[in-house]
Amino acid sequence: MGILGTYINHLGREYEGKIEETVVRLLPKKRNSVYLDCGCDDGLKTVKRAEIIGARTIFGIENAQERAEEAKGRGIKVYKCDLNKKWPLGANSIDCITATEVVEHLFDIDNFFSESKRVLKKGGSLIVSTENLAGYHNIFALLLGNQPYTGPYLSKRFVIGHRPCAKFYKNELPMDPHISVMTTKSLLELFKVYGLKAVNFLGVGFYPFPAPVCDLFSKMDKNHASYVVVKGIK
Repeated sequence: MGILGTYINHLGREYEGKIEETVVRLLPKKRNSVYLDCGCDDGLKTVKRAEIIGARTIFGIENAQERAEEAKGRGIKVYKCDLNKKWPLGANSIDCITATEVVEHLFDIDNFFSESKRVLKKGGSLIVSTENLAGYHNIFALLLGNQPYTGPYLSKRFVIGHRPCAKFYKNELPMDPHISVMTTKSLLELFKVYGLKAVNFLGVGFYPFPAPVCDLFSKMDKNHASYVVVKGIK
């Protein structure tokens, strides 16, 4: 992977923790609420968030069978389905939805937002985190004539473009590519056009800087931070 790849991989893990801290900070607190985690993975973060929220019922959507089974073992009612299609949940049934590092993998963003709006109760929350296409690391990549580091990724089989962590991604083949990569402003606009009032948005990370420098820069310039977290209310 090389020194640069190792360093960027370390920052990625560091930023992942900061994203989760930010999501947790934005979670609503409502006892006996109903919580849905889109892309719940093994359910570990899901259960911790549900405890903070005060949720009595925890739903998850996860397409990977092995991960879905792990989440079920943690007491989550998991639907193994495609987020690009209609969700198997009733209208006005959910108090809080989270989707962390998920929407960039979807090919039907309209379906994601319309389904979120449909299943949320009035006053319910949608919290989304994703990589920011307008991050300065992506701008730098484009200036050099490269693909943006956050994608879109062109191949599931091969690492295309300058990717410092290429060795890491090769170990994960076939890759789940980034398709719907967006800027912070575009994500906020999606919330708006689907009738979800964005009440907070925060930048997280600022490649290639470690904490606490990245914390300072991402607060000063949220539109160019490496990641964005948005909370909207129906």
